[in-house]
Amino acid sequence: MDEKPMFDPNSADQLTKERGICLQYDCAVKRLYDVFQQCEKRVKSKEYTAETCEEEIIDLMEGIDSCVDDRAFNKFV
Repeated sequence: MDEKPMFDPNSADQLTKERGICLQYDCAVKRLYDVFQQCEKRVKSKEYTAETCEEEIIDLMEGIDSCVDDRAFNKFV
């Protein structure tokens, strides 16, 4: 099963494109993505767990938004 990327660096949508670039090239964002994937793997490996990876996905989205905040909208101006 092929996994669809979270954000596409080749997207026509500027925000999606910048988020994809951050996922590929920003070390802090890559680390947060790895932490999220590890959590997701843990949760999916258990039949029942109270763990939801909520904290990890919020940290990842905040990291991505922080990465793109100064670049994503400059191209609209």
